Amino acid sequence: MKKSYLSWSVLGFALVLTLNSCVQEEAAPLTMEESLPVVESMTDLVSGSENLRKSPNGVVYQEKFSNQSLAGSEGIPPYAFPGFGTGNATYIGKSYSFFNQYANGAPNEFGEVTTVAAPVTEFFADQLTALGLDVAQIDACAKTVSTLTTDGKGNTIWFTNVLNNAKFDQDGNITFEAQIEIVGGTGIFAKASGNGTVKGNVSGTTGQGTTLVRANIFFN
Repeated sequence: MKKSYLSWSVLGFALVLTLNSCVQEEAAPLTMEESLPVVESMTDLVSGSENLRKSPNGVVYQEKFSNQSLAGSEGIPPYAFPGFGTGNATYIGKSYSFFNQYANGAPNEFGEVTTVAAPVTEFFADQLTALGLDVAQIDACAKTVSTLTTDGKGNTIWFTNVLNNAKFDQDGNITFEAQIEIVGGTGIFAKASGNGTVKGNVSGTTGQGTTLVRANIFFN
């Protein structure tokens, strides 16, 4: 946590304005590599693909984001790794992501550390509220919602970080891979469940990075 990537005191509602102006123009559906049933838009999911929605084996969910880590910023504890991002998610298209997790101690001699789920609402309650989300509802989830993705139009998918293995290189850059569980959401994801993985990276210089989520989702 050597640098303060953003001045946390000036984020506030301006963070949401930044997100609205920075969502990437990636109109094409994400490439799916799994053999599970795939639906690529919310329209298909809600109407023409009801049989896929009820698939006993689940359907593919994938998202790709460009992120900004806030780790090391003013007001962020040294063990916390919060951040936000913009990108695309299956079924809902252009989306916003918010995340938070805690490190289990310091990196070992090989630069390796594990992190676990921490409440996403801890640092982003104001921003989530500004996007029309109910923070109390998120906090009431039986499992800690450590990451959420939303289209800002009422559809939100909630994840909990089961276990994340991260590694720092000599320049402070981070690569990581985590097991995640889908624990609900709002809108079309209100009763969603499932499991998946997220792979990503974070620059030790700027705090910027990317994540790719692949999961098997059940709409119950």
